Amino acid sequence: MNTTHESDEWLMGQVAAGDRDCLETLMRRYASPLLTFLHRMLGDRHRAEELFQEVFLAVWTKRKTYKLPRAFRFWLYAIAANRCRADFRKAKLPSVGGASPGGADAVSAESEPADVAVAGETADIVDVAVKRLPTNQRTVVVLRIWNQLSFAEIASTMSLQEGTVRSHMHHGLASLRRSLEPQLKVLES
Repeated sequence: MNTTHESDEWLMGQVAAGDRDCLETLMRRYASPLLTFLHRMLGDRHRAEELFQEVFLAVWTKRKTYKLPRAFRFWLYAIAANRCRADFRKAKLPSVGGASPGGADAVSAESEPADVAVAGETADIVDVAVKRLPTNQRTVVVLRIWNQLSFAEIASTMSLQEGTVRSHMHHGLASLRRSLEPQLKVLES
């Protein structure tokens, strides 16, 4: 059966009934956005890939707790955010390494080497600044900027009031601005 055009919620309903093929469809559908979220939260591509697997293992093991009409995407990101919080409690944040989504990889093939280098360095600086944010601010900033969720969607994902989410976003962006402005001015010189 071709499940590529089915809604996430329908697929998750099938997963709840034990259909592993539908889980695979959901994994493929969310591979890029969820890996981006996890990488931005953790700062470590390899740990993000491990956590991606843990998140979908949790989706499978908790499949019977999924309740409609809650959107699957919110439920998935809530599981991922909780896994990130648990990971933060276990160990200190890893050091930044490798290219990041939207960073040097986003520079076109025709770009000058200097532009590629600046884009990579800028992405690394942004990654470090994002990782320094408190967990709730980081989660909101990453979900809003890189995963393009609305404030209402983030509030649902994090089980917070929308006003609280907006406050986390405001304070997170203010912290990023204070942290990044001096560093990025040096790069522009």
